[in-house]
Amino acid sequence: MDRFTYTVSHDLKSPLITIQSYAGMIKRDLEAGNHVRAQDDLKRIEGAAGKMTALLGDLLELSRVGRQKNESTQIDMNRLVKECLEQLTGSIAVSQVEVTVQSDLPAVFGDKKQVGEIVQNLIENAVKYRGDQAAHRIEIGTRLDGAEVVFFVNDNGKGIESRFHETIFGLFEKLDTASEGTGVGLALVKRIVEVHGGRVWVESDGVGKGSCFCFTLPKAAEGF
Repeated sequence: MDRFTYTVSHDLKSPLITIQSYAGMIKRDLEAGNHVRAQDDLKRIEGAAGKMTALLGDLLELSRVGRQKNESTQIDMNRLVKECLEQLTGSIAVSQVEVTVQSDLPAVFGDKKQVGEIVQNLIENAVKYRGDQAAHRIEIGTRLDGAEVVFFVNDNGKGIESRFHETIFGLFEKLDTASEGTGVGLALVKRIVEVHGGRVWVESDGVGKGSCFCFTLPKAAEGF
């Protein structure tokens, strides 16, 4: 709780300082009759306020996981992945990423909306951190680790150093601070997976060598 409180207060403080600073600048600009610069200051305030809104929205979503659950059902992962890709059609096309999906993905049991958030967040991350390769590729599928079915979202993007493999699932942890997003996505993924009784981790040989995000979920026959 101490770490959570510190992290939240730290990340909310930054846009608040921006708002306070530029509010003062607007006051001085208006007194000096500099309306052009005042407009620019207003845009910066709007950007900071937007960041705070996104942070609070993601925190609210995170707090709901485990407390508010929809009915658990059998989930057709083939259909779910297809739906997630359809929602991300625009960003995938703009980023020129080639996405391949294995056929006959096994069904799982759980909260469909939350499992969809797992898949969508991992695909969005793979698109966002695609690197500067000539060809960007993402593969979605499963593999067997012994008797356990492991789902994965594999990319040939920026890659992650081994020392960050665990910390990236922490709240507000962003390896690239200049990137879009609030840094809550992977923490949300971890929370949802663990509430469902599964595991999540990342495999990567380092910077420039791509990443493979893996997770397990209860099979449809098992349930919660």
